Amino acid sequence: MEQHLFNGDSQDVIKTLKDNSVDLLATDAPYGIEFMGKSWDKVLPPKEIWEECYRVLKPGSFIAVMSSPRSDVLYRMIKDLEDAGFDMSFSPILWTYHSGFPKASDTSKMLDKRGVDLGDKYKGSKLGFQPKPAVEHIIIGMKPHGSKSYIDNVLNFEALPDNIKMTYPFIQVPKPAKKEKMLGTDKTIHPTIKPVKLMSYIITLFTREGDWVIDPFLGSGTTGIASKLLNRNFIGIEREKEYFSVAQQRISDVSVQEVAQDTQNPLLEALY
Repeated sequence: MEQHLFNGDSQDVIKTLKDNSVDLLATDAPYGIEFMGKSWDKVLPPKEIWEECYRVLKPGSFIAVMSSPRSDVLYRMIKDLEDAGFDMSFSPILWTYHSGFPKASDTSKMLDKRGVDLGDKYKGSKLGFQPKPAVEHIIIGMKPHGSKSYIDNVLNFEALPDNIKMTYPFIQVPKPAKKEKMLGTDKTIHPTIKPVKLMSYIITLFTREGDWVIDPFLGSGTTGIASKLLNRNFIGIEREKEYFSVAQQRISDVSVQEVAQDTQNPLLEALY
């Protein structure tokens, strides 16, 4: 299988790819919420990138785009994808990882810091409560129909493990442990690494062996690892040089047996 990795801007790199040549777009794009103060997450991807992705995808091919569950982020992301031409009439997949927690400000402590003597009155009161759910949305869309059929995707669904089929569209996968984050590399620097198991389920659901998968926001390379291990061809693009170097190393050095054992992935255990 082929892996083509590019260190550059997705909008420029995708322009060099052929029309109707890719079978799946699977990506964890910036959410536009400046996560952990990262500059690359300040804004959503420009719509022009999605338009180029639309061009290179084959008719009938799907997109699976990770997104924050925040309503404003979901709305803007889906609107941009729809404006680029994708059919967005599909229900999302919900990645559940059971480690979220709520956050809120303690009103009495905030008043104390301002020197206002009302702390006792507002003791226990919370301000600006924001639930932090243990779930992220995977937005599903499709380039309007061609030769692929819904029957093809039913067959792909049957290839998933039984426990995943039972809870679908909820996919319960823990966030990657440190050992998984370090697969194929001696360091991990990306703050939002996704589990190999999660990406392998998405790739299995929407593609077959030998298909082409593209990730225009490669990050630390998890989509590329899953594609390689499941015998899919892969195109990955990452703008940030430090992340690209880690992704290159992880995708190049990782083995099926190593990932299958470390992530307890039933899809990979059958391959060795």
